[in-house]
Amino acid sequence: MQKLFKMMAVFLAALLAAGGWPQGIYASSKITVSSDQIPGWPKAPKIVETTGVLMEDSTNTVLYDKGMHQRMYPASTTKVLSALIAIENSDLSEEVVFTETGTREVTADSANIGMQAGEVLTMEQCLYAMLLASANEVSSQVAEHVAGSVEKFVEMMNQKAQELGCTDSHFANANGWHDDNHYTSAYDMAKILQAAIRNETFCAISGSQSYVIPPTNYHAEARELGNHHAMLMPGPYHYEGVFAGKTGSTDQAGNTLLTACKKNDATLICMVMQSQEADVVDDTAKLLDYGYGKFQKLQMTDPAQTKEGGYAYVPAELKVEDIESQDTPREDLVFSQYYYQGVPVGTALAAPAATVSADETDAALSENDLEEELLKFQSAGDDQRVIYYVIIGVLSVLILIGVLLIIKTIYQRKKD
Repeated sequence: MQKLFKMMAVFLAALLAAGGWPQGIYASSKITVSSDQIPGWPKAPKIVETTGVLMEDSTNTVLYDKGMHQRMYPASTTKVLSALIAIENSDLSEEVVFTETGTREVTADSANIGMQAGEVLTMEQCLYAMLLASANEVSSQVAEHVAGSVEKFVEMMNQKAQELGCTDSHFANANGWHDDNHYTSAYDMAKILQAAIRNETFCAISGSQSYVIPPTNYHAEARELGNHHAMLMPGPYHYEGVFAGKTGSTDQAGNTLLTACKKNDATLICMVMQSQEADVVDDTAKLLDYGYGKFQKLQMTDPAQTKEGGYAYVPAELKVEDIESQDTPREDLVFSQYYYQGVPVGTALAAPAATVSADETDAALSENDLEEELLKFQSAGDDQRVIYYVIIGVLSVLILIGVLLIIKTIYQRKKD
């Protein structure tokens, strides 16, 4: 018994010194739902996926967290980032000429639309092939077209992910084909989709049910593409309000699903990762039902008092007086951060700082994208959320140590 206690003590000490549970890819055999530990938070439904996250877009509130920072393989949900970068760095009418870079990926075990060397598509057609048909060869060819090589495009991907506040990601290719060094997390992918849905072109393409690529210089027949995301399509899995997202599947990643849904004046973003069954759609629906049914978008201030925001997304029974507020001046702006039980649940760009005149502030604001400033401030708040869960984890470890000490004491008494 004493030997066991010593072993547990050494393990716990090492764990605390390392800063928490290991975060390697698939490191944990059982990942718990951290959000269920928040006092007063609605109990979440169970999902079979290894990890998952549900967040509200405008407030950046994380409603559900099952290992959302655990490193995982993203499979073809990678193409959301690839498509966003391509849209931002090209024109839809540009011609993409296929080379061996893309066509070598036209294989039986790779999702593709059968492109040939020398065949030409427009960038717009390529984007539909990437996001609807999940064509791997098209993703790689777009990467080469935009950056000159896939390797340089991957550098752009990692840079973009860093700019978006992704801390658990490293991308090694443009299509999500398995690579041990190509990983991300549920939260990082939610952040990437959060950025993507602010792009009208991305939403129009990602949300399309079908698209037809007309005959090309090498292909005499039109190619009819259908969206792989079942929640966007008519049928038993359709979910009202879903307007963008991406599927993904490899042997190593299992099934993954990234989804954006808007209704009840709230946009929810959901990412579930690594299911070996076809549960990703059902579990996404469960989480969306949870987010819309158990929570509310609570107006915190008079709209005239804020430049942007002014809402919290919180459990449905809460009132304004249940939410704490903290003002943070930053340069010529003042941000209000809302908290419930220490968890960030909303942000507002509040009244001008007292040290800056109204005229000066209005001039400064006219030079900035207010929504972008708000998003930057929200991303900075992610660190506070991580700290909250670290504290919960440390407390859990301390409780476990206490239990072990009690067991040891009882054992020694019996022995004496």
